[in-house]
Amino acid sequence: MKIKDRVMAWVDWALKKYEWLLSQLLRFRFNKVNRDRYLRRLVKRYYPDDDGTLLAVAMRESPMAVLDEKEVRKEYRRLMWRCGIMVFVVSFALTLVPEDLWITILSVCLDLAIFQCVLYIAMQKVMMLYGQECDLNNDRGESMEKIIAIESSGLMVGKYPILQKMKSVGGWLGKQAVKRLGPRLVTKMSQSVFIVLRRQAIKWGSVVLTKEHLDLAMASLVPITCGVISGLVSVVIFIPMCNKLRKHLLQGCVAPVA
Repeated sequence: MKIKDRVMAWVDWALKKYEWLLSQLLRFRFNKVNRDRYLRRLVKRYYPDDDGTLLAVAMRESPMAVLDEKEVRKEYRRLMWRCGIMVFVVSFALTLVPEDLWITILSVCLDLAIFQCVLYIAMQKVMMLYGQECDLNNDRGESMEKIIAIESSGLMVGKYPILQKMKSVGGWLGKQAVKRLGPRLVTKMSQSVFIVLRRQAIKWGSVVLTKEHLDLAMASLVPITCGVISGLVSVVIFIPMCNKLRKHLLQGCVAPVA
């Protein structure tokens, strides 16, 4: 067997094990969305005076039978805002960990796990919103198989599934780039910028800025910039995945079941 074939076989094996580990997250209780509670809150948000009639229709058919198209889009955008902010904050915070090998490995793994948990929750709510049967509590694993099949089919990640697997590495690579390029940029730009800032600081508050202040600001800027990069990587991957799922459901496709 050629070296290339061996490497590809190993990568396929590793990805399958990785997907199996992620699928185990679905078994945790905090990842399971209560369908009745979600639909009840959804209907009450738009029809607070409902006596239960519209709620019964939403539970029997789908929220799309009760809400109009504009309200469904609004609810989807609300969900994306909440989940997007959540994955951004988590990735941002976990990028600010101390530069220790084992702590970095742990933070990357934790970032991937939390990202996946938020994705599973978002998938369930999107499927419920657009009329797909999805109840991890009551259907004896059918919804779990459906969610795993949708994600593993490549529907949500397209041609490059490895991108989603390596999401958290984006923050680490950004951190290394900022650390290496930052000092060079500061060397070229800091002199003129520092003179202007020092002049304005003296003018506004009689504050004298020194070279030590500039070094301290740069030391703080590097981890913050890296955190922002990591958070944006999470959002840029998360939102399109959910958009592809939404488009798939709007087309009336039946989710593949393994």
